[in-house]
Amino acid sequence: MYLSNDNLQKRINEISAQVETRSDGIIRYEEIIALPYFGAIILRFSFAGPSVCLDDLDRYEALLYGIVGDEFLIDFMGSVYRKAGVRYDHWEQTLERLADKYQAEAWAPTIHAAGIRSDAKELLQAVGLDPDLPVWEIQQEEEETLLLIMGEGEKQLARIDFDGKPLCVAEVPGKPCCGLFYAACHGKRSRVSLGRLLAEQS
Repeated sequence: MYLSNDNLQKRINEISAQVETRSDGIIRYEEIIALPYFGAIILRFSFAGPSVCLDDLDRYEALLYGIVGDEFLIDFMGSVYRKAGVRYDHWEQTLERLADKYQAEAWAPTIHAAGIRSDAKELLQAVGLDPDLPVWEIQQEEEETLLLIMGEGEKQLARIDFDGKPLCVAEVPGKPCCGLFYAACHGKRSRVSLGRLLAEQS
């Protein structure tokens, strides 16, 4: 699996160390999430401060993009955005509004696109599904590997043992996925926090 290869893990470790140094330990790397359909990888971070506001997030996400450049997208854990004022009670509708607002946002696959798309095909083939299905997300957790396919509704499609742990494949509505991705791209380009864009629509 591309997501498990040593070179990628080494690069993430380098970024993680640089982020902790430049943020005085306030920001820490938490997890990697692959978005095969869009050919991008998100690096997700936590925030150790007692409080955080949207202006802080604008500054911190600009700092993170200054480190990762065009190689990755970045965001914070949902709990960080919640502290800054993002509401999650109508989450899907929030993301759908973002999809409509930023649907024209320009984006391009990253240098990781071929690798993570290969991972998506491998996982789809392992569960007997069409390898060309639009995979929104691959998330490798300790307990399981999660693969989400962009579709119309929410349902589990398959669950098998793969590479020593469960592989769960599910369908999720595609428009909210697009909204989150387009907003992340807009935030990156405009140096505005994804948290601010979420808060404005939530």
